[in-house]
Amino acid sequence: MQHRVDEIVEGLSQELRELTLAIHCHPELGLEEYEACALQVEILKKYGFTVEEKYCGMDTAYKASYIGSKPGPKIAMLAEYDALPGLGHGCGHNLIAMIAVGAGIAMREFADTYGAEIHVFGTPAEESVGGKVIMADAGAFDDMDVAMMSHPSHMDAESMNTLAIDSYKVSFHGKTAHAAGAPHEGINALDAVINFFNMINALRQQTQEDARIHGIITKGGEAPNIIPDYSEAIIEARAAKIDYLEELCQKVLRCAEAAAIGTGCTVEIGPAGGKFLDTNSNLTLSALNARQMKTLGLDLVPPSPAPLPASSDLGDVSYRCPAIQNTFAIIDEADGGPHTAAFAEAAGGDRAIERGLLFIKGFVLTAIELMTKPEELKKIKAEFDKISRRP
Repeated sequence: MQHRVDEIVEGLSQELRELTLAIHCHPELGLEEYEACALQVEILKKYGFTVEEKYCGMDTAYKASYIGSKPGPKIAMLAEYDALPGLGHGCGHNLIAMIAVGAGIAMREFADTYGAEIHVFGTPAEESVGGKVIMADAGAFDDMDVAMMSHPSHMDAESMNTLAIDSYKVSFHGKTAHAAGAPHEGINALDAVINFFNMINALRQQTQEDARIHGIITKGGEAPNIIPDYSEAIIEARAAKIDYLEELCQKVLRCAEAAAIGTGCTVEIGPAGGKFLDTNSNLTLSALNARQMKTLGLDLVPPSPAPLPASSDLGDVSYRCPAIQNTFAIIDEADGGPHTAAFAEAAGGDRAIERGLLFIKGFVLTAIELMTKPEELKKIKAEFDKISRRP
């Protein structure tokens, strides 16, 4: 079986290499990934997938489906392909797209032989609004038996949990006045945003250890001799579980309201980006995938009890169906991690592509296990059923 998987993936390798390099060389921001989306749709159609374009109302999203000749599990592979402002593919999403598309195509033969449905989801804007959140809210993953993806990193590891995140734009409105001649006539919006940050700093002592609050002041006035009538900040909060995050965010927003009251300003609060749920990696599925990677000569680092200090819109998928996101090393840790220029360069290199092809093989072998061993899928679903659902 492994020999046949090797043959299929190696036969696809040149096309997949061209796909990932084309995406890498033409980075596009979230919800603007027109070329990356079109390239993936083209190759998936070539290999017999039925493609729903502009999926869930997003111009750069798609769902590509291959229905095997026999019934079987519904297996989803998740592609990402948005870039970072100023860094290009500094998170290596060009490789995530290659792996999802390549694995989906390579699974076709086994879907016909053993029975399965293969679905490749093109999920835009992971770095911003989170395309998977929109899809999850629309029920796109509710009938999937599993969802899988792989993310480039500095280490080869099983699926790790990530933090829930929410973000806000907080705007304070005051009144201008001459800062020397008549400061008493002004209402200082800069004071409000500074007080807001000071109150958040005081709040940190009473937060759980897994909580993170971080932000920037994006507007603070026009000139030092003018009392600022407008200030603005972007705030992000994270926590290991969504329930505590929602509690924490209410405290953060009360800090904003108090800062406005204390300075006489008014305050506006709105969303600044995506709200992602925490990731519930399905450990049974992750272990199954790790066993397949071991047959390919690679030992994956087992999952940590503590979540990674990062967030992903895969979290929303993980509340809808069993989901995993393993990682594969494309760079040494000392040379730079995700969201760096060094990582962006590595994401277009031979090492990254070859290792991505290896992980494609691992996902195909995992899919074959799911198709041929219903007891494995039963264990995966039993673990998933223990997750507390959210509306």
